[in-house]
Amino acid sequence: MSQPPASGLTRRRALALGAAAGAATLLRGSVLPQPALARTRDLVVPRDAFGRDGRTGPLAVAPFVLLGVRAPLALGAALDVRTRRRGGSWSAWNRLHAGLGHGPDHGGAPRSGEPLWTGAADELELRASRRPAGPVRVAFVDVPAPARALLAARAARARTAQIAGAPAIVPRATWATDAAKPRTDPSFGDVQIAVVHHTESSNAYGPEDSAAAVLAIAQFHIDTRGWNDIGYNFVVDRFGTIFEGRAGGIDLPVIGAHAMGFNSVSTGISVMGSFMDVEAPGAAVAAVARLIGWKLPFHGIPVTGDTVVVSGGGSQARYPYGQSVTLPRICGHRDVGSTNCPGDQFYLQLPALRTRTAAHAQPIVLRPMVSLAASTPRSGYGRPVAFSGTVLGTDRTPQVGGRVRIAKQSPSGAWVTIARAVTDAQGDYVVSAPWRRAGLVRAEVGDATSLPVSVAVVPALRVTADTTQLASGERVTLSGSLRPKGTIEVVIQRRSGGRWRIQRRFTRRAGTSFAVPVRFGLAGSYRVLVSGRVGDQRVHAAPIALKVGGGPGGAVGGVDGT
Repeated sequence: MSQPPASGLTRRRALALGAAAGAATLLRGSVLPQPALARTRDLVVPRDAFGRDGRTGPLAVAPFVLLGVRAPLALGAALDVRTRRRGGSWSAWNRLHAGLGHGPDHGGAPRSGEPLWTGAADELELRASRRPAGPVRVAFVDVPAPARALLAARAARARTAQIAGAPAIVPRATWATDAAKPRTDPSFGDVQIAVVHHTESSNAYGPEDSAAAVLAIAQFHIDTRGWNDIGYNFVVDRFGTIFEGRAGGIDLPVIGAHAMGFNSVSTGISVMGSFMDVEAPGAAVAAVARLIGWKLPFHGIPVTGDTVVVSGGGSQARYPYGQSVTLPRICGHRDVGSTNCPGDQFYLQLPALRTRTAAHAQPIVLRPMVSLAASTPRSGYGRPVAFSGTVLGTDRTPQVGGRVRIAKQSPSGAWVTIARAVTDAQGDYVVSAPWRRAGLVRAEVGDATSLPVSVAVVPALRVTADTTQLASGERVTLSGSLRPKGTIEVVIQRRSGGRWRIQRRFTRRAGTSFAVPVRFGLAGSYRVLVSGRVGDQRVHAAPIALKVGGGPGGAVGGVDGT
């Protein structure tokens, strides 16, 4: 039987609080079926909802699988939570951690605490060490049951070695697709150390939950913490399954948001769970050892010994900007940040982890050095972009006659060759390719690659009207094309009182061609403004001037876009 609200909250009040949750933000465009979309929403719990015992009593909300608290440092209180499915048994109390030390380099105070995987639930109860200084804003992520099952099946099928010598890794495309889409293209640094984390979340999850948990964490990091993408480069569940985390490529030095001040010189690996009081499971530790034993040598770095790195700073970094720090090649998050991560017990396991990693270490292979530059960061649709660079051999002398492939990353994450070149006597190359879709491109020579560069595409928009003079009540059809496909916005302005005044504004999805009918009611002079948007790139067509005369029945009505 459920406990009565200790704070004096009635069941009706708890339900009312749940109903006050903010509107969900649905991810659109996923190639997964509709049920696979992750949903995020908030609930604001008033300060006076906490009783004298510090508890709120049960709060009924829409279904969720993960939650966290926004702006935890402003509350002046430690928070615990327990959850359940309505009418079921309560989970154990779990601490909602502030998440100190995580975040981009040069970052400030955390916008939210750590996300807590709860499993399927629709009720929660909060417990505070003291009455919070203000309202508590709880952020939820839900991955519906059909989506969890689908993601688990896909992850089981996709778990494979993607690169020779690498352990089996579940690709990002398996769990993310267009869900948890990064805000911007990835940035790249230089992998010198591996930083080990725990997610400070519940250990009570099954293997069928892991892929959904990674998606929910990523969604929380993007929507609630405000990061570009999931903070970790890799996530490992307690059963030893390795998931690709932040987008950009497992073989590249992708800069994460896992160790403030040291993201650009590290790869971040987080084990799902909390290991303050219990050890990390042996299967998870073994998987981390295999992963680091491949990842560091792949970048030409030994897995043993210490190295000197320079702090990038940040409010939660352990060392100030510019300070040189000597660290083990494999270190815990607390070694570089103001945090107890990866938990007291897991931290004690790090010496054994280093020993196991050394046993799995792949040979360090020197590869040619490949550079790449694009002639422009933004290209008009279909226009050629020149790619140039230099190839140095393993002895760092110019590689003559090197066969260079220019490869572009496809939506699935695969690298597809779009042009080829051969290096000259100085090891240089240059080649052009038409550009029709924004994305990352890299140069490849054998198994050596350059760091990717990002080239945006400026859409090409063409719009015409089938007439520029019409009677009141008649329609004009706006026809044209937008390449690549995206969204068009139509703004109808009418001249009145010596000024152009907006009569109507609407958007439409646009393929490579479109036709939009617009009805005009009032007589007068009009101006039609059409713009196209593809991703974060926008283009404007030339204004179209229209003259609407009085038709049968006089000038009535306004503007109707159908």
